[in-house]
Amino acid sequence: MTNFPLATVYLESVDSTNNYLKRLIKESTLENGLAVMAKSQSSGRGRLGRTWLSGEGTLCMSIAIKNKYSEGFTLLAALAVYEGLKVFLDLPLEIKWPNDIISVNKKLAGILCERVNEYTVIGVGININDKSFSDEISHKATSMYLLSGKEYKVKEVFKALVKAFENTIEKYDYGFTKEALAKYKGLCANIGKNVRAKDFSGVAVDVLENGSLTIEAEGVLRQVSSGEVVVHDIY
Repeated sequence: MTNFPLATVYLESVDSTNNYLKRLIKESTLENGLAVMAKSQSSGRGRLGRTWLSGEGTLCMSIAIKNKYSEGFTLLAALAVYEGLKVFLDLPLEIKWPNDIISVNKKLAGILCERVNEYTVIGVGININDKSFSDEISHKATSMYLLSGKEYKVKEVFKALVKAFENTIEKYDYGFTKEALAKYKGLCANIGKNVRAKDFSGVAVDVLENGSLTIEAEGVLRQVSSGEVVVHDIY
């Protein structure tokens, strides 16, 4: 099994790119690391079981790699997406913990990591050429087009993301190392902000090597390892 360079597959339509790769893994037909892109998907999912709506200008992609389980890997995936997108956008990009890519306080890309047998499947959705969003999400969603006024070739963004994943994962040796953590904290939009977790509020003060977010709430430091954390003035 060789992960890199990643083989690539282009699909017209699929239920979801993550499901496509999970089927290959369960059927034992995945021979090498694989990246897949779909023009459209009917059952895309984001974190916490949310539906990911994909328009014609959206990049829907997933990557499957064989690796040992690593705490914080989903944050490493966010670094890879950041590296891939900054090539196209001359604008500040940040990461909203754990792995949303944001710009001007709006969501540009989301990531869903799933563990299947000895593999990690990383699903990425990026708003590329979307001209507008529904009233339900317009206050918190943006696209590369809305940020730059330019249209992009979705397949070119996909290729750049695949390369960014290869480079980032190899650079940090498949783990959320101290170097990766330092890079992540410099990009994390949560730190220093008022935030709200499931059952308490406070100020986000740190990110740990295991990927947890540290929140100071009424003088007590508390760690959040999963779930939604709302950031004041973002979402």
